[in-house]
Parts: sequence; C-alpha cells; structure tokens
Amino acid sequence: MEFDDFITNTGYIFLITNTLVFITSYTKKDKVLKYFILYLLLCLFIQLYSHYLSSLGEHNLFLSHYFFIGQFLFLSLFFSTLYQFKKYKNLNRFLTFAVVLVFAIYLKANPKAYEKWNVLEIAITSIPLIIYSFYFFIKNLDNNSDKKYIYFNAGFFVYTLCSTLIFTIGNLGSKEIKSYAWLFNNTLYLVFQVLIFVEWYKNFRKPLRHIRNLN
Repeated sequence: MEFDDFITNTGYIFLITNTLVFITSYTKKDKVLKYFILYLLLCLFIQLYSHYLSSLGEHNLFLSHYFFIGQFLFLSLFFSTLYQFKKYKNLNRFLTFAVVLVFAIYLKANPKAYEKWNVLEIAITSIPLIIYSFYFFIKNLDNNSDKKYIYFNAGFFVYTLCSTLIFTIGNLGSKEIKSYAWLFNNTLYLVFQVLIFVEWYKNFRKPLRHIRNLN
C-alpha cells in the first residue's frame, strides 16, 4: 500500500469511527449535535460512495455538488444553533436556505453544470463557513468554561481554508504538483478527523460506569 493510500484509508477509518461515536453520544435535547452528526453522515456517504464509483471506474464528480452544498447547509445550521451566534441566528438561516435554494434551482436548470467542477460554488459555500469558524474562535477567547467544539473548529478552519484554495486552483500546475497538493489535502483531512475524535473524547465521551462488586 502506497503512502497516499494509507493516509486516505486511515482518514476513512477515523470518519467512520467519528460518525459512530457521536451518534452514540446524541441526545434529543442537543440540537447542535444533531446538525453536527448530519454533517458527519453526509461526509461518510459522499466519501464511501465516491470511493465505490471510483473503484468501478465510473464518474463521481457530480457528488461534489452534494458535498459542498450539504456541508454548507448542515454546518451553517450547526453554527447558527450555537449560543455564540444567537444574535445572528435568523439572518444566518435565511441566507443559508436562500443560497441552497439558488444552487438547487441552478443545477436543476443546467444539467450540464451537474457534471462539472464548479469553483464559484466551492467559494460561495466554503468562505462563509470559514468566517463562521473564525468568529467562533474570537468569541471563545473570552470563554474559559465551555470548550465544546473547539477541537473540531480548529481542524475545520485549517482544513477548509487550505482545501478551498486547493479545490479552486485544482486545475493549475503540472500533474506532479497536483499530486502533491491532493496528498497534502488528504493529510490535512486525516488531521481534521483525528481532531474530531479528540473533540468527542474530551467533550462528549460518556464516563464509564463503575462496575459493581458482585461479591
């Protein structure tokens, strides 16, 4: 197994693990976690289905639209539900559904665009999330008590900022440069997934119950 395959497969393993452990930590009262889990499920479906289509030699570029629009939808709702964004919740949600609706109508009206890489779509759906993530950092500088989602946010900010640049200039440069860029992206994704696991372990892991002494 080559190094890039090892990085990619390890990222898949962490993604599957993260999805399962967060599902087990879910409670109906935690609305924030609901959107976070939906985001993880989206990532898991896109990654596994994309890998499956690739193994068959079939086209999978159309999945990028589902990923970027879905990521924008679920994480915008995720951030808007956090108390740090309470002041802007209604505006955030209005803009979120407006953007999703516009892209849905555009792709429906332009079937050819469905099969193409859309740089504008990537920028419009990723840049707001990067801004939300940065704002989350700023608001948490003054909060020493609640550190929920801080590990996830750190990984998401770095990975999304770098991957957005990689995706938007993905057609530039030689084949070798592109190969190194995608390896760097996959490595960042693995680090991101590791930080999500750390997030679960630090803030969502349920403590083990003491085993009763049957004697």
